[in-house]
Amino acid sequence: MAPGEAVDREGGYLYASDVTAHRQVTADVCEIKALLGAEPADFSAARAIYRDGENSVNGDGTLRTLAGFASATDRRHGLDTYFGTAAPLDEWISAALTGEGQFAATGDPVRSQAAEKGIQNQLMVAWTIHELRVALAAADEGNIDPATGAPHNWDEGWAFYHGANPDCAPWATANSRAQNFGTTADDGQTALANLAIVDAMNSGREALLVGDSSAAAEAANEVIRNLVITYSQASIRYATLVENDVSAGDADAAAEHRIEGLAFLRVIEPILAEHGADVATLRSVFDLEADPASNGGGDEVTAALAPALEALGISDSDIGVLQD
Repeated sequence: MAPGEAVDREGGYLYASDVTAHRQVTADVCEIKALLGAEPADFSAARAIYRDGENSVNGDGTLRTLAGFASATDRRHGLDTYFGTAAPLDEWISAALTGEGQFAATGDPVRSQAAEKGIQNQLMVAWTIHELRVALAAADEGNIDPATGAPHNWDEGWAFYHGANPDCAPWATANSRAQNFGTTADDGQTALANLAIVDAMNSGREALLVGDSSAAAEAANEVIRNLVITYSQASIRYATLVENDVSAGDADAAAEHRIEGLAFLRVIEPILAEHGADVATLRSVFDLEADPASNGGGDEVTAALAPALEALGISDSDIGVLQD
């Protein structure tokens, strides 16, 4: 498929509108990942794409930018949950890319992981949830025009969760974590959480097309529930990896795995807090100022997550068992 080519179906989801440009944001993520994964990492070039954009063109001819997403000034529909003053996403990502703030004294591998996970996961998931909330608000106002109303915003949510380059989107993270925890479909590759999200996104789109806000809200809640599954798995896995690194005396690996764990935790931290998780314990496990594993590891993260998982109807089998 050529870059910028319009599609009506992607990753099992049927678009109701044209989101050709939106889905190309994932191409920016891919380019940044490649730059950060180079040896040495090219932080300057990665920051330029993050700040200025590369592949996603707005209707007025300007480039849509990841930095614009991360520093959004629109606080409606719960966006401030992710872009609030306590730990805005642009602050995290920009500091990792420039080596400033909390990343001033860390090595390049830690900065690379912080920036990459911050963009592909924190930022893209936050914007996915934002678009679902905007869609629900538009439907409540009676705006269900497929091209410009609630269905279009809902489509944008899928464009950011999967998009034209799913290997560089949250979709890929869900598949990787499901493989770690034995929660894939029969193909051994696709996360059951992703299949549930596809189904919820399709049912939500259909509900919005007929103005059924209640059914669409149920679908949005199912999307969020499965996002919590994925990023709970990630938090447990990386806390466990840090413990193993410390036991093996590998300080460099522990530093990288801890920043990855913290980045993944931040994706769902507001949702976990809302549903009763022990967020203080979760944060302490990944505390960058503490000695790695000094505040616990995988078992402590699992226990701290438990109240929220129960509240969201997430079972032990939904999370699975860590295998690698």
